[in-house]
Amino acid sequence: MNLGLPDLPRWIEAHGIAADPTSWQREGCVGNARAKLIVITGEADVPALAREFPDHTILTIDPPTLPHGKALLHTLADPDALPDLEGAILLGDAPLDHLPPALAAELRSAERVWAAWVDGLPVCFAYAPWRSPKYFDVSVDTLPSARQLGLATLVAAAMIRDECARGRAPVWGADEDNVASRRLAHRLGFAEVDAIYVIPPATGN
Repeated sequence: MNLGLPDLPRWIEAHGIAADPTSWQREGCVGNARAKLIVITGEADVPALAREFPDHTILTIDPPTLPHGKALLHTLADPDALPDLEGAILLGDAPLDHLPPALAAELRSAERVWAAWVDGLPVCFAYAPWRSPKYFDVSVDTLPSARQLGLATLVAAAMIRDECARGRAPVWGADEDNVASRRLAHRLGFAEVDAIYVIPPATGN
């Protein structure tokens, strides 16, 4: 798909969706059923899309009339300043039966996943769900039982170094009320550069 959008942090999901052959495009938006995500790229009937796709999250750069939150976007000025930590390795084909099904499916669909193990099981993960020519999106998931152990810092730093070596720069998106994610981003050296609006699924999925 040719979206005609600049390659900026606010459009990383749109570019990532456009690069996926399973995605769809309509006037003013693009969507992906696997990720249950729609990005508004121009003039689109957002309330109608929300009714048609009640299980999808919708992203838009314009304040919507529907109930919404805000995601703060961050970029990293100096990847070389990331902490040089050991312990994270590529997930490979490790068993994921202990994970929630949605997370396991997301990890299996990701191209490269960095993980940390506790008691022989992977419990913390960092991966790029979306990429554009210039950027990659940072996603970090930690099982509740493994939080407060410093594992998110470990896997995020490893994943970001790996992706940067491939010629892209990181974008860290965090919900405005996700203090833990924002704190981790700042600890790694990220700075806020933009924001987008997030309309959650009407079904709560």
